[in-house]
Amino acid sequence: MSTITINPTAGPARPRPGTAAARLVSAEFLKVRKRRGLAALTALLTVGAVVFTGGVLAVLHATNPAKYGPAGGLGNLANAAYILSALGAVAGVLVGATMGAGDVQAGVFRDLVATGRSRLALFTARIPGGLALLWPLVAVSWAAACTGSVLLAGSSPRPGVTVMVEGGLWVLLATGVSYLMALGLASLAGSRSAIVGILVAWQFAVPMLVLGVAKLGVLREGLLTAGLDRMMPAGLLPGGRPDPVSPHMSVMLAAAVIAAWAVVPLVAGAWRTCTRDA
Repeated sequence: MSTITINPTAGPARPRPGTAAARLVSAEFLKVRKRRGLAALTALLTVGAVVFTGGVLAVLHATNPAKYGPAGGLGNLANAAYILSALGAVAGVLVGATMGAGDVQAGVFRDLVATGRSRLALFTARIPGGLALLWPLVAVSWAAACTGSVLLAGSSPRPGVTVMVEGGLWVLLATGVSYLMALGLASLAGSRSAIVGILVAWQFAVPMLVLGVAKLGVLREGLLTAGLDRMMPAGLLPGGRPDPVSPHMSVMLAAAVIAAWAVVPLVAGAWRTCTRDA
């Protein structure tokens, strides 16, 4: 007769911390990917915007080359960077606000907490989970813009590899910061629509008004727009000159401003997630 040895200290196998974190991130990405309307709108604001703009420029040049220059070249790549940073930021706000307030508004936050998972882990998983949808679309958009800027340059100056790489990193930075801001503020407020409205208005209206008031002086350098403009690759700026609004702003200060706009909302959102009543 065989005997069975029982180890009283043995318990069920626990998933490795790294595996559990990866599953949380995958679950957050799956939730946002299943929102087909949101995913389609994000693709429209990124890939669609770049392809449409390039297509219009190509058609105009083909129909009247004497009036309209080539659809490619360094200048048009710079314009694509501005367009993608603006519309991509809107896409980042939409995705971030959905990730931040989606569980609360859907009434499933209590169920997630009841599973025993760390609230902080649930919140931090949303950072890569949403960026996994946003950043690939932004990268594809920038790759399309770079391809068009080279193939359709004609007699215009072509961008170099360094400019294209630095420009791509800058666009990812601009859209990523908007996503992090929306994620943190939506988690703090528990509302998606309110945060989308506030941040979109802030993105397009407030910075233009504040940056246009010269009397504010160095106070304008505290805006996210000023920091991003200062960090934009010199190769994409007219004549390679720094941004005229903040010509004396250092790179370190610009990096600190950008980090503050991203980190402060995230900390506030993480705090609210950890203290919210389930």
